[in-house]
Formats: sequence, structure tokens, C-alpha cells
Amino acid sequence: MKLIFRYLKPYILTVLAVIALTFLQVQTELTLPDYMSGIVTNGIQYGGIIDTSPKAVTKDDMDRILTFVSESDRKAILSDYQLIKAGSTVTVEDQDVRLKKDVYFKMNEDTENDGSFLKPLVYSYMAKQQGIDVNSADAEARIGESLKGLEDNYVSMARLHIRNLYENVGLSGEKIQNDFILLTGLKMLGIAAIGVAVQILSTYLATKTSSKIAAAMRKDVFEKVESFSSSEFSRFSTSSLITRTGNDITKIQQLIQMMMRMMLMSPIMGITAVIKVMRYPNISWLLIVAIGVIVCAMIVLALFAVPKFEVIQKLTDRLNSIMREFLDGMLVIRAFNSEKTEEEKFDDINSTFRKTDRFVSNLMNIMGPVITFVMNALTVSITWFAAKQIDIDAMSIGEMMAFTQYAMHVVMSFMFVTVTFFMIPRSMVSVKRIEEVLNTVNTINDPEEPLKLPEENGPLSFEHVSFRYPGAEESVLEDISFSAEPGETVAFIGSTGSGKSTIVKLIPRLFDVSEGKITYCGIDLRDLSQKQLHEKIGLATQKAILFTGDIASNIEFGREVSEEEMAEAVRISQSESIIKEKEEGLLAPITQGGTNVSGGQKQRLSIARALAKRRNIYIFDDCFSALDYATDKKLRAALNELIEKTRATVFIVAQRISTIKNADKIIVLDEGKIVGEGKHADLLKDCEVYRQIAYSQLSKEELA
Repeated sequence: MKLIFRYLKPYILTVLAVIALTFLQVQTELTLPDYMSGIVTNGIQYGGIIDTSPKAVTKDDMDRILTFVSESDRKAILSDYQLIKAGSTVTVEDQDVRLKKDVYFKMNEDTENDGSFLKPLVYSYMAKQQGIDVNSADAEARIGESLKGLEDNYVSMARLHIRNLYENVGLSGEKIQNDFILLTGLKMLGIAAIGVAVQILSTYLATKTSSKIAAAMRKDVFEKVESFSSSEFSRFSTSSLITRTGNDITKIQQLIQMMMRMMLMSPIMGITAVIKVMRYPNISWLLIVAIGVIVCAMIVLALFAVPKFEVIQKLTDRLNSIMREFLDGMLVIRAFNSEKTEEEKFDDINSTFRKTDRFVSNLMNIMGPVITFVMNALTVSITWFAAKQIDIDAMSIGEMMAFTQYAMHVVMSFMFVTVTFFMIPRSMVSVKRIEEVLNTVNTINDPEEPLKLPEENGPLSFEHVSFRYPGAEESVLEDISFSAEPGETVAFIGSTGSGKSTIVKLIPRLFDVSEGKITYCGIDLRDLSQKQLHEKIGLATQKAILFTGDIASNIEFGREVSEEEMAEAVRISQSESIIKEKEEGLLAPITQGGTNVSGGQKQRLSIARALAKRRNIYIFDDCFSALDYATDKKLRAALNELIEKTRATVFIVAQRISTIKNADKIIVLDEGKIVGEGKHADLLKDCEVYRQIAYSQLSKEELA
């Protein structure tokens, strides 16, 4: 998680904004059930009446109510009211009413009577319902007997009676009800609109932040991979690096987005909903049971699913590796009729991946039905037990509906936690894989204070150099010593695996020597910055690589090349014929990997790229192998002219004697050791290995 928090640090203000917006969203969502409860209870059940004392009551109704109060309470109640004579117009509940009777009008609508008004109001209501004369001597006793055990229902009865009292005044009960429902509904719409706006904004910020972090992480991984030497590349396969840069970072992006939305919202919503649920202690135990079932299911599933996440990522690497191998070697596979073998190889890993992924997916999919069952069972249980509470007037229908919604919010919060619970360990695998790349210590690094090379070319010397590939038991080069002067062409030849390409890889520090040192202009290469060293070197690799673009962009490749330099590189590399046969010339398109040109054309264009900018050192690593003899001869002649003019040092690795026989110095390698050094004629006399190679390729007349 340190990696994620490190990348989140620059966006701390955005994260705080998302937290605030998420809190506001939760509050808006959890406010709506209360309003819905108000509509059902107060709007529908009580006709829009929310008071326990009327704002207006006729004198006759007031006299009947006051029958059940003492003289002192009578004065207290009447002190809140003003008697208005018939014929006057008053405004009650937003209705203008012309009074047909004398009416007591409440002077301060914000005040509520104490309990002294509630009981007589209920008694008056019951007397009317039961047809009891309020002036009879036993009226209060008879009503009290009928209300025995219903004291908790007084508020409900009072509200129902107030609606009748309003209608006696001349108010429309239907309008009161409709106005209450409409006003509450508009409030709900406003709150819902705020919640939607807040949710959109927080989602936008979370998505934008996670995508920026993913882009920064992908950039850092790419830059880190660019800094790798060949030693580091041997640790990570190409397919693995592609999977890490794409699939793994995408999973981290999804995790960050989920952290900023779901992981923040779930606890806030869950805790707030639980607090609201606790207002109903008689049935809140149902929620505890439901949560317990969900937690048990999460634990059981986690024990089986989490260990499989890392397996899936490794299988993804393997799938990518096989696909890449298949696509690269497609022509060879067809040539040897090995399609069936490759299909079986792919099917093996693909079926393993499918089974593992399906196992994990099935486990995770179980949570859906489990939570659906828990939610439905919880809804039924709430309805069952709440019905009993409603029957004794301990809970209203609206409160039951609100409780149900709060309970669903709690369950949904746990469902979000479940999703997160499975997402985190799966994403942590990806985090570890990205950290593994970013935390890789490069074996080849620049010195803290690199020395500076002179502008002019100088000698390059190998001094008792030995080299062993990382993890290898034996050295591939042993005690290599030679020097190359400016304007000199040094060629390397030897049997396959003798170390020719390895030697030239040490010059640009694609690897560092294991023993000894390589100096250029008298300075150890390890005391130079890699950038400074690479600016002195033009390299044409053993495998010609072209990039998507056109011929010109491949020759320039990240450098500004003048028209004269471009023309000279094309001429020396014998690439003029390639350009002339294309209608677009230098702008002729090159597909990925250069699949629309031949092997020889790729080699010539890669040589042109190495020559496009004047360098002090040129390295040609067996890059003439696909050229015909005539083109090879012309290229070497043009190259010799360039060397004479620029005094550049040239290193050539070749298999053909004809390519190197005119070199100033030929170094013969056998099993990683120098077994011969000199010019062509001298080696024919003194070096048995060179002589065997030469006679295997050319006749004595051609070698003369």
C-alpha cells in the first residue's frame, strides 16, 4: 500500500474533497428514508397533520375538549388561543377561511401545549367516536376504561382528531394532506438532486485522480524499464513487463478509484445507517443477525479465493509469453507443421487459467446470491416483526419502511466491503509486481560525478576483461585485452558462441565487465555517464529492428538529422534503391517491426540509422549477414571513405571472411578467449582457427 499512498500524496486535497463529498452524499441518501417515513406516516396516515394541538378550533369543539380538564389547565390552554368571532377571515395551514362560527385561533404556531392538552383532546375524540355525551357524569370514566392500555396511542389519536377539528373550522383536509405530501416530496427531490450532483462530482474527481496516478505509474515503470541494462532484462520477461505495465497498473487504478469511492462510502454509510437503525431497538437485532451471516460468508470465501489471485497473475504472464512466442515464430511454426503442438501448449496453459479464474469467479459470484438472500430474508423479517410493533402502535408504517431502507443500506455497505475485500488482495498482487520493477536496483548506473570526454576521438582499450552473464556459472569472456585507435577498423570473428557479440555489448555498457576494465580516451567507461557515452556511439544491432512510422523517422529515430546527414547515411548504407522503389520516398510507411520490408532492407536501414549522425565509434554487430556480396562490398567501400574522413573507430562482428578481411585489426575468438589478432594475411599464416573459418568459406584464390 506504500506505493499507492506515495502516488496519492500529490492529490491529498482532491482526496479530502472526495471524502467531504462522499460524506455529503451519504447524508443525503440517508435523509430520504426519514422524509419517506414522514410522507407515509404524517402525510397519508395522519392526513398531513404533524401537530398535537390544533392551530384553530371552533368554540363548540374547544368547549367539549375543555370538559376533560381542570380549571387551572383550562386557563393555561386558553392563554395560547385568541377567540375570533364568526365572519372574520383567518389563514390557517396556508388556507384563507371565512369563519362561519366563533373559532379559537392559536396565537403562536411554533409553541406546543404540554400533555395537559393531549389527554382531553383524545378523550374528546373518543367521546365523539363512541357517541358519549361529554357532559354526563360518568363520561370521563367510561372513556378512560375504553382507552386503558392505549396511552402510547394518544399522539396518533390526537392527530386524527385535529383533522376533524380543522374541517369543522372550514379547512380542506385534502388540501392539507396534498400540500404536506407535495412539500415533502419537493424536499426529497431537492435532496436527491444534491446527492446526484455530489455523486457525479466525487466520481469524476476519483476517476480523474486514479487515471492520473495510473498514467504517472505507467510512465515511471516505462522510464525504469528504459534504464534497465541487459542484466535487468534477464530478470523480467518481455511478456511480464507488458502485463505489469498494462494489466497490473489497470488493476491498481481500479483499486484507487474504489478506495476513493466505495471504500470511503461503505464505512460512512454503514456507521450512519447503524446509528439511525438503533432508534428502533425492538427490531434492530435482525440487522445484527444479517451482518453476522454476511461476515461468515466473506471469511469462508476469502480462505479459498485469496491464494488464487497471485496464481492468476502468473498465469496471465505465461499466456502473454506463449502468445508473443507464437506470433514471433509464426512462420517457423508453419514451416515445421507445428501448429498442433503449439495449440496443445496454448490449450494447456489456457485451460489452467480458465479453471483457476472460473474457480475464483464462482466463489466471488456466490456472494451475490448470499447477499440477495440475506436482503430478502431481512425484508421479510422486518415486515413480520415490525407488524407486531405497528399493531401495538409502538411503530408506524412509515418508520417500518424507513427502518427497512436503513437496514438495506447497512447490508449494501457490507456488500461493498465484500467487493473491496476481494479486490484489495487481488490488487496487492499487482502492487507487488509493480514495486518489484520500480524497486529493481540497476546494475549499471552513472557515477555521482561523471568525467567528461573530449570532443575528438580517442583510443578504446580492453584491459584484461572477463565477463560472466548474471546467474551464469562460467565466464563467456576471459582475459580479453586489445586496443582500437581512431580511424581503425577492428573486426571480430569466431565460431558461434565464442563471445563476439558479447564484446561489442560491453562497449556501450549494455553490460558491465565482471573483471578488468574498458577505457575510452584513457577514462574507464564506468566513470562516464551513459548518455555521454551513447552520444559517441552509433550502433547497428545483430537483429535489425524497425519501428512504426516511415523510413525517415526510422533513420532519424529521436535525433535531429540534417538533409545532408540523411542523404549520406542512405548512400553509405546502400539504401537508395529502397527509397527509389517507394512512391513516397523517405516518407514510405514502415509497419511495426518492419514486416513490410525484406531482411536485407531492414539491415540496410538499421545501418543507415547508425550512420545518420556523426559518431566517434560505430558498432556493426553481424548486421551485414543478409546483404548480398555486391551490396556488402559497396557498403564497406563507402564506410571506409567515411572512416578516413572522420577518423571514427569501427567495430565489426561478422561471420563472413569477405566482410572483414580488409579490417585494420581482426580479433579471432574461441570459447571466450582471443586466439588470434592481426591482419588477414598474418592470421592465415599464424592462426589455425582463422584459417579453418577462412578455408570453409573461400577458395585459396579468393583469400589471396
